[in-house]
Amino acid sequence: MLKAENIKLSFGENEVLKGISLEIQKGQVISIIGPSGSGKSTFLRSLNFLEIPKKGKISFDGKTYDVERISKKEVNELRKYTTMVFQNYNLFKNKIALENVIEGPVIVKKMDKKEAKKQGMEILKKVGLEDKADSYPNQLSGGQQQRVGIARAIAMNPKVILLDEPTSALDPELIGEVLKVIKDMVKEHMTMIIVTHEMQFAREISDYIIFMDNGVIIEEGTPEKIFVYSENERLKNFLQRYSDN
Repeated sequence: MLKAENIKLSFGENEVLKGISLEIQKGQVISIIGPSGSGKSTFLRSLNFLEIPKKGKISFDGKTYDVERISKKEVNELRKYTTMVFQNYNLFKNKIALENVIEGPVIVKKMDKKEAKKQGMEILKKVGLEDKADSYPNQLSGGQQQRVGIARAIAMNPKVILLDEPTSALDPELIGEVLKVIKDMVKEHMTMIIVTHEMQFAREISDYIIFMDNGVIIEEGTPEKIFVYSENERLKNFLQRYSDN
């Protein structure tokens, strides 16, 4: 379904991604874990060209794009396949929750506004925020804002949802409500790539896990392989630090 091959990206002299490859099938959940600064979020953002890769190929449903030769039209085409859930919500502060959710379907997909509102309310209900439809972001908790962000992503009906550390900006007591929504999405077989530092969560919901460090993939495999059977010392040290916290 989605395939990234040998993705490389640099910021000046700093080589952030040194050849990352990933393949995900419809309905799969892949989690990307690793220490801060390992390139996880940069790689996720490169999949829809929020960051521009320098080399590599990205394929969707059999159509391959060479990132060195990709046109603006092809970038926009690629972006239709994915939506992003950001660390810091990125909601429109001057729009109520429902308006945030329907913005994409109405503006990008040219959906009828009445139909978009009906769909938006159904999705807000799904994430437990039907009663907050008329609230502005500053009237919502961090967890509620992130759930609006997830609802906005679902509303675009993408082939793949990219979640960039969706709980990292939240107070500990709010993390659970966001993780519950994502677990519900897993039950509906939504295709997702998640950058996360929630190890137990990644272990529970993932079909496949990638461990990145210093711009490369150090280890990858099933949750069982990563958390139980891996002999990779770098990965074991990383997981040990999390279990000690």
